[in-house]
Amino acid sequence: MIQLIKSVLLKSKHIDDWKIVVKRIHSCEIFFIKKEVDMNRGKFVDHFEVTVYKNFENNGVKYKGSSTTKIHPSMSFSEIRKKIEDTAFAASLVKNQYYSLVQPYNYIPPKLKSNFSQVDICEWIPSLIEAIFRPDNKVQGCINSCELFINRIHTKIINSAGVDVSFESYEADLDFITNWTENEKEIELYRNICFSDFKPDKIYNEIENMLIMSKEKALAIPTPSLSNQTILLTGQPVKDFFKYYYLHANAQNIYEKTSTAKLNENVQGENTLGDLINMKLDPYMNNSSMSKIYDNDGYPLKQIVIYENGILKNYWGTHRFSNYLDVETTGYIENFVVEGGSKSIEAMKVSPYLELLAFSHFEVNSLTGDFAGEIRLGKYFDGNKTIPVSGGSLSGNIKDVQNKIYFSKMLQQNNNFIGPKTIQLFNINISGS
Repeated sequence: MIQLIKSVLLKSKHIDDWKIVVKRIHSCEIFFIKKEVDMNRGKFVDHFEVTVYKNFENNGVKYKGSSTTKIHPSMSFSEIRKKIEDTAFAASLVKNQYYSLVQPYNYIPPKLKSNFSQVDICEWIPSLIEAIFRPDNKVQGCINSCELFINRIHTKIINSAGVDVSFESYEADLDFITNWTENEKEIELYRNICFSDFKPDKIYNEIENMLIMSKEKALAIPTPSLSNQTILLTGQPVKDFFKYYYLHANAQNIYEKTSTAKLNENVQGENTLGDLINMKLDPYMNNSSMSKIYDNDGYPLKQIVIYENGILKNYWGTHRFSNYLDVETTGYIENFVVEGGSKSIEAMKVSPYLELLAFSHFEVNSLTGDFAGEIRLGKYFDGNKTIPVSGGSLSGNIKDVQNKIYFSKMLQQNNNFIGPKTIQLFNINISGS
């Protein structure tokens, strides 16, 4: 199929450059209602994505138009040719600033490591099921339902500049709902876990923690309205918080002026009183479903430091946008690591606080820094006792809190993020339920 697509591309008079990305996916899927299998299946699927490029000038300015289409394996030669010619016409209408394609590189990245590579991925299903249901032993709580997907992905990338690389990666996706009944009150919580390696204890701990959170939500009282409160963000919201800085260093966002971050400047401002951000990108992160050794353009990926003590040291991004900024290409890396900070979680809890563990939806605006979320579960310590709370909402802006913020020494991994488990913010207003 690749040769057929290439023959069409090479014969076209309307195409200057091209790229083909092929993903061959072996998937195993299983669905449960309580502990009973509802459905299971396996499949092999090939995905062919073709990008064509058209170089042209307008008023003395060079442009490189591009357009992408998907080719189905069942398509005939004539169908493929028509699809590609239509895509070439679309590319001729796009006025992107000119850039070159990725060239072949001598650097050979290391292979990604995963236990899933040892045997056929479907043979891991029984072990994964045992890890999933091991904590499902509570009288008042259980796993209501779950869906498990495991994919082995073989990716091949070739382009007209001579790039021809391939690699194998793994991704697993677990969706589950926990139930808890307490005092005739029934609670339902949803969680998604993504991973790429067999780590049974991590799966067990995630599900055990969700069952505990379900119980705490059943016991929760309405969140009170609070002013100038010390807030602890724990778990998933921490990842969302740091993603703001990750995106602000992205070359495309710099080029499109949706980020004003400048190299060698402290993104947290001057006269900071708390912890400073140290962040790197790690394309080979173990147990991340986003780990890759080449990006979608076929560029070989390496670890790179982005922030050092709050100072932006490097932009990161695709070959195209790095060219536009005239900076070294890093490729598109989706794994980010933030160093732990100066405080233990225990030290963060010596004075009154509201710890927020789960939101219906927590969102950080990557452009403005505004953050907000409806509180699903928290723990409020008033100086004497700690009680679970639910409802109400959190809102604020990263720019208002980043000059005094503390990170926990304890780390967490949330798929493609490794970083502090908890962060401490000050002077936040909470709207009660």
